[in-house]
Amino acid sequence: MHGAHLLYTARPMQGATRFTTWRIGEKRFFFARLLLFMAVFTAISPLHAKRDAYGMEKEYFDFDESQVEQWKESEIALPPYPRDENLLAVPLPVTDTLKIYIDRASLSRGPDRVARFSLVVESPSGARSVFYDGLRCETREYKTYAIGSPEQTFTPVKDAAWRPIPRPANNAFRYQLYQHYICDTHASARTPEDLVRLLTQ
Repeated sequence: MHGAHLLYTARPMQGATRFTTWRIGEKRFFFARLLLFMAVFTAISPLHAKRDAYGMEKEYFDFDESQVEQWKESEIALPPYPRDENLLAVPLPVTDTLKIYIDRASLSRGPDRVARFSLVVESPSGARSVFYDGLRCETREYKTYAIGSPEQTFTPVKDAAWRPIPRPANNAFRYQLYQHYICDTHASARTPEDLVRLLTQ
């Protein structure tokens, strides 16, 4: 009986051992699953960072302006006053009443990618206004550096500033220059040689 008692008490111990082993295995499996989940979450976190508040992927990257080279305008010197023999007529729509001319001797394209030129604007009565302008194709802006005087000299414009080129309208000659002549199809200023060729062909 004594031996039977020992046999009887040994069986629960074996069951407890198997239960303990199963619990340890279960914990190991739990921690393995936890580590796997953390690894997967870490891997997909950058993808979630690219989604907006509605869970949709962004179609653009955040723009870091500090990584872009800042544009700097080149120093300029006013050219001589335009001479009639250097004026190139710029074709305009038939609805326009003005005539415009570019002084080929003043044409330049600086390191700042700005096209600069003397511009003569003639009214139907023959009265002329003369400007020395800069045009930025990348931003669709212009600046008038100087205005012609009756003495046929240039007077610098005080506090000259870049201004948006007006939208198409009747006699919108600066828009015509921007859209069809000064700027190429890549929104870059043409070289003086290319522009002269375009206006004289």
